[in-house]
Amino acid sequence: MTKAIPKPSLLHLSIEEENLAAIPFAVLERRVGKRIGKLEIKGTKVLPDGTEVLVSWQVQGNTELGLPTEQDLDIFVALGSLTFQNNFAKTVTFSGREIARILGIHSVHGKFYQRLKMAMDRFIALRFRGIAASERQEEVKWVNVFQEASFTLDRETGRCIGSVTWTDKLIQSMNSGFFRVLDAGRYMELDGITGKHMYRFLAVAFERADMILIDARRLAMEHLGIIRLPKYLSRLMQTLEPAFDQLIRIEVLGSYHIVNSDRWEIALRRHANYVPERKLLLAPDPLGSRDLNRVCSQSKLEKAGLSEKLARRFSETAETHSDFYQLDRAARLLQAFIDDGVLAHVAQGILRRALEAGIGTEEGIHALDTFEIALDTCRKKKHSSQNVSNPAGLIVKLIRDQESDRKLVGAESIEQARHAFRQREKAALALLELEEQRAVVMEYERYREECARSCYEELPDAARANLRREKTEWLKQQPRFDKIDTKTREREVEELICQELARREVPPFEKWYMRRRARQALLEFEPAGSTVN
Repeated sequence: MTKAIPKPSLLHLSIEEENLAAIPFAVLERRVGKRIGKLEIKGTKVLPDGTEVLVSWQVQGNTELGLPTEQDLDIFVALGSLTFQNNFAKTVTFSGREIARILGIHSVHGKFYQRLKMAMDRFIALRFRGIAASERQEEVKWVNVFQEASFTLDRETGRCIGSVTWTDKLIQSMNSGFFRVLDAGRYMELDGITGKHMYRFLAVAFERADMILIDARRLAMEHLGIIRLPKYLSRLMQTLEPAFDQLIRIEVLGSYHIVNSDRWEIALRRHANYVPERKLLLAPDPLGSRDLNRVCSQSKLEKAGLSEKLARRFSETAETHSDFYQLDRAARLLQAFIDDGVLAHVAQGILRRALEAGIGTEEGIHALDTFEIALDTCRKKKHSSQNVSNPAGLIVKLIRDQESDRKLVGAESIEQARHAFRQREKAALALLELEEQRAVVMEYERYREECARSCYEELPDAARANLRREKTEWLKQQPRFDKIDTKTREREVEELICQELARREVPPFEKWYMRRRARQALLEFEPAGSTVN
C-alpha cells in the first residue's frame, strides 16, 4: 500500500539560511568514516543586494568526527522547522521527543539520544565561506552555523532537553528574508543523501521555472555534493535515477529526461501537484496556518505546565484568531499563577476548568477574565505596600469565592476590567489583519531607512570620509550647488550616502516581505497594558 503524500502545510515548513542551503554540506556515512572534515564546491553566493556571484564554497567540519551525515541533515531540517515555529528565534529550545516527532520516529531510546549528541558535536564545529574569483582566500572570514549547542539527559525520566543558538550572521540574514524553505514532511519521506540534497535544490529551482535544463555534472557537483564524477553519463544516471524516482513518488518531480547525452544535459519538470514552499508561504491565506498555530499554542501551554495530552486537546479545538488569542492568554495566566506562588497542580486545575468550558464560549472567556482580575488585584495590593502574607492563597480565594470577589473588587471595577480586556483583544486581532499594501510599503520604507542609517553610523571613519567626498563631488556638478547653504549640503550628502547604502546593504522588498509573511504566519499577541508577564 502506497503511503499518502503529506499535504502542503505551514506546519511542516523548515527554513535554512539562503547561502547555507545552497551547499550540500552533509556527506555519506562511509565518507565520514574516512574522517573527511572539509569540502570545496563551486556554486553561487547571494549578496545583500540580492545579486548572485560565482564562488568556491569551502566547508569545514569536526576534525575528529568529520562533516555531518545524512542522519545529521535530518536533525538540521528538524531544527529549521522548530526555528520557523518559534518565529526565527536566535536560540531554539527543544526536547528529544519534539525532534523525534518531526523525524517521524515513534519510540525514543538511548540510541536516538546518542545520535542527537553526535549530530550536535558535528554541527557546533561546522563552518563555511564563499570565495569569489576577485577575493583573496585569507581575507574571507569563516561563518559558523551555530554559536552554542547544548542538551541534558535526565536518565531517571528519560527526557532530553536541549537548545541551539544560531550565529548572529545567520540569524540576521534569515531575519532579513534571506532564507529558503522546504517541506519537512516531504523531506522525511526521502531515503538517501542524494535524494535529500536534490529536494533542497529543486525546492528553490522550481520557484523560478517549471522546467529546468541543467548539466548533470553541474547538478551532481554543485548541488548534490558528488565530488568524484564518473566517466560516463550512464553511470552518473545510475546514482541520480533512484533519487528522481523518489521525488516523483512524493510529487515534487513530474518527469526527467536526457536531452543531450554528449553535453550531459538533462531536463527536470515540476510535478503538477507541487507548489514550491516559498509560494505557499507568500500566499494571501497560507494553507496550514491554523495547524501551525495549534502546534505553537500547544507548545506554550506545555511550557506553562499543562501535560502534553491536555495541551493538545485544548489546542485542537481552536479555529479562529480569537481562539488562539485566548489560548495564548491562558498560557500566560497559568505561568503567572505559578510565578506568584500558586501550586502547579492547583493552577492547572483552575485553568483546566476554564478551558473545558470552551475557549471561545462566553463562559470560558468570563472565567479567564476572573483569573486575570484576581491576579491584577493581588499584584496591586502588593505594589501599594499592603500586607499580603499569602498572595497565592488570595488569588485562589478571589477566583473560587464569588462573595470575596464582590467584597474586594467592586462590580463597577469588574465591568471596567472586562471592557478593557475586550478592547485589548480587539486591538490585538486588528493588528493581525493589517494587510493593506500601502501600509506594507510604508513599513518597508521605514525599515530600509533605519537599516541604511545604522549602516552609515557603523562605517569606519575612513570609509565614511571617502563616501562623503564622492557624494560631495557629485553634488558639485549640480546647477543648484552654489545656491544651497552649507548645512543643507551636509544633509543632502548624508542622504545620498544612505540611499546608496540602502541599495547595497538593505534586503530588497521581496526578501523583506517574505520574512514579514513568515512572522505573520505565527500569531504573536503582545497586549498593551497586560498584567501577565
